[in-house]
Amino acid sequence: MGFLLLGEILIFVPSIARFRHVYLEERIAAAHLATIGVAARGQPPSLALADALLSHAGVLSITIERERPVLMLGMLPPVERTIDITDRDWVGLILEAFSTLYHGGQRVVRVVGPSPMEYGTTVDITLTEAMLHAEMIDYARRIILLSFALSLIVGLLLLASLRSLIVRPLARITAKIAHFRKRPEDSSLDTPASRRSDEIGIVDREVDAMTRDLRQALAQKTRLAALGEAVGKLHHDLRNILATAFLLSDRLEGSADPAVRAVTPRLVQTLERAIRLCQETLDFARSRPPRPSTAPVALRALVDEVTALLSPAGTPTTIVNEIAPDVMVVADPDQLHRLFLNLARNALEAMPGGGQLTFRNRRVADRFVVEVEDTGHGLPETVRDHLFEPFTTSSSGNGAGLGLAICREIARAHGGDLQVRKSDDSGTVMTLTLPAMAGSVGT
Repeated sequence: MGFLLLGEILIFVPSIARFRHVYLEERIAAAHLATIGVAARGQPPSLALADALLSHAGVLSITIERERPVLMLGMLPPVERTIDITDRDWVGLILEAFSTLYHGGQRVVRVVGPSPMEYGTTVDITLTEAMLHAEMIDYARRIILLSFALSLIVGLLLLASLRSLIVRPLARITAKIAHFRKRPEDSSLDTPASRRSDEIGIVDREVDAMTRDLRQALAQKTRLAALGEAVGKLHHDLRNILATAFLLSDRLEGSADPAVRAVTPRLVQTLERAIRLCQETLDFARSRPPRPSTAPVALRALVDEVTALLSPAGTPTTIVNEIAPDVMVVADPDQLHRLFLNLARNALEAMPGGGQLTFRNRRVADRFVVEVEDTGHGLPETVRDHLFEPFTTSSSGNGAGLGLAICREIARAHGGDLQVRKSDDSGTVMTLTLPAMAGSVGT
């Protein structure tokens, strides 16, 4: 609306100046026309006739200048300003128009210009600005009323257009979002997405896609929550059953039957895997890792603690810790210990025939990147894209597929991340990113 009014003002200013200029040109033409009959008679008009002609032309005096003698009607009064209508400079015309409005029609002005009816004839008139001022005020009033009427009509049309094209679609999208927030699982009130090709149509379609994806994710989370609740209820009894079986397996080791003693170690390993599977599933179903309780941690010493627990015996596997001694991070020591323990255990399981497990670090800006590299058989293509999703297991299949999902959650809870840099027949490299501790200079 403001821009519309500004446009009306920009139109009004030159139009009022043009109106004044045309009015003066008409007075010049009327004055010349009033003198034609007098010139044809060849003698001066009577005083009454002269007054009638001047009144009809709307001027106080008329002077016609040509090659022949000058013709004059009326007496020349004192004038306050002389106007040359041949001057068509727009800035000057606008200033003169506002000057006329400002003085309120109180001035007597002299207007000089060529006659539009006879080439080479100059008409010189004097007139008061009272009539001109009244005409300009009336013209301005009509223009302003027309502008306001036009603005009102355009404003109403614009309001209706905005309401139809923008407000209502946005209100519908807002209602859709509000309904989804209140009842995300209810799709009965979903409306078809708009087919518009503009931004609002794009937003509507993206909101629909987002609600579909979130509804699917919510359904999956609900199923996982139900699974966690079920596992929690079964966990106690299942652990008791497995613990009893584990204790009985110890008695089998003392059996006099060599065949029984031969299968006992495999039975014990199977029971241990079952117990670990149950515990990992329960831990993941209960909740995410708690909020980190951070403290300064020396990464090299922490990795040494982890590898001491996993040092392989009876296999040609070598563990190399190349992390610099001065590498310090601010982290939860227990959660970081759990993370490295999971990574190291997975790496060792990928090298059943032996190999080398290497820990190294490098500095990238204000972060440390820790690489955990093994020389195992690598990850299958089908596993890599979903490696960090819950219940996705590697080729070993000895766990619930939750270890790496928990590891990534721990890394992200510390402001870092866990990714697979490479995995092929020569081995796998996992990269862990952690914020560096202020003052730590490890490279």
